[in-house]
Amino acid sequence: MFSKRFWNNLMKAGLMVGLSLSASELSASELETEELFPRIDAVSFESSRLKKRKRAVVVLPKNWQSIKPAERRTLVILHGRGRHERSLIDDKLIRQQLLGSGLFIILPDGDDGWFLNSPLRKQDVYETYLEEVLAIVSEQYELPTSQKQCAIAGWSMGGFGCVRFAERHPGRFAAVSSIIGLLDFPRSGLPEGQSYKVPVDRFGSDEAVWKQFNPINDAEKLKGASVLIITADQAFDRTMNEHFRDRLTELKLPHEYVELKGGHTFPVVRASIPLVLAHTKRVLQRN
Repeated sequence: MFSKRFWNNLMKAGLMVGLSLSASELSASELETEELFPRIDAVSFESSRLKKRKRAVVVLPKNWQSIKPAERRTLVILHGRGRHERSLIDDKLIRQQLLGSGLFIILPDGDDGWFLNSPLRKQDVYETYLEEVLAIVSEQYELPTSQKQCAIAGWSMGGFGCVRFAERHPGRFAAVSSIIGLLDFPRSGLPEGQSYKVPVDRFGSDEAVWKQFNPINDAEKLKGASVLIITADQAFDRTMNEHFRDRLTELKLPHEYVELKGGHTFPVVRASIPLVLAHTKRVLQRN
């Protein structure tokens, strides 16, 4: 069962992220922790929001228990479509990079939910579920929730998800990093080869409704965050990322834009992870 300190911290976190989980909903959630690799845990729990058992992976710094909670720094990384919470740690090179980062890294399992509350599938509240994951894992490992100690990133679907989640929770993250993210999506009218079929079973078919989910329309809410956008020269998302970069420029919001060689592929994600880690550490250490 969760401690009294959990509920106190959860209430504080709820004020920041709009979380509204009740004690009765979470008290029945039995946490299970499994070591996948040294300093890499899988945390499973019964999600009160999705009404099913879910899991997140947590990567821990060396000698993490000796790091004071006030000195801990957290990076959340959201996976791409068709991937899962183990996709990064199952890659040996990326696993070693994450382990060597000195960061507490949370890798949630977001299914095919796009990390949003679907307007069509009312049971699929993946934005609310992400809030739930972060609250539970943060309590379990005594992780900070202040902006200066937290960052979020993601790739592909997770790139979309991390930017939109940061916009929906302004002031929550000091650094936001998107890798080959769909940052001008869902929408129609993109050039041939530079678009992606909208999952209408998730977003619905009403283009007017799509606008409320497109991160480009709320880009001003990233004010105060350090933004890194990574795309690739042959990636179908490149035009979307160019549009998002131009929107940040129009808003006079500082950002870094990187275009790598390659397509919308996992090798590009692999090449991007060191850039994301360096950006995150630079911003969080500065704070």
